[in-house]
Amino acid sequence: MNKRELQKFEKLLLKERERLVSEVQQIEEENLGESEKPLGEDFSSFAEVGTESWDRETALRVAGAESEAVREIDEALERIKAGTFGVCEGTGKTIPKARLEVFPWARYTVEHQEMIEREGMMHLR
Repeated sequence: MNKRELQKFEKLLLKERERLVSEVQQIEEENLGESEKPLGEDFSSFAEVGTESWDRETALRVAGAESEAVREIDEALERIKAGTFGVCEGTGKTIPKARLEVFPWARYTVEHQEMIEREGMMHLR
């Protein structure tokens, strides 16, 4: 991969990282600072608290997944610096640019990723 292409992917990764970090911060600010409302005497207040708790848990799960994506992006940026970006970590083959344009943090070719996932499913049986 030439220097221009690497710069393009680096810019793409940095932009996606910035977007994800912003989303995670927003989710955390909206959900971690909230205190539980005191319960009233009727059953509808219990349902409301349950719904709020479910919404907060869901938002925090999303934030966790996005934090994991930030970690993957950071590692892809490190691979750019190390000169290993775009090389499958499992086979050593070049990862097609079409895949990197969709998933610039990809570590593996599609074929190797599918093999990893199949093996993972076999271990679950």
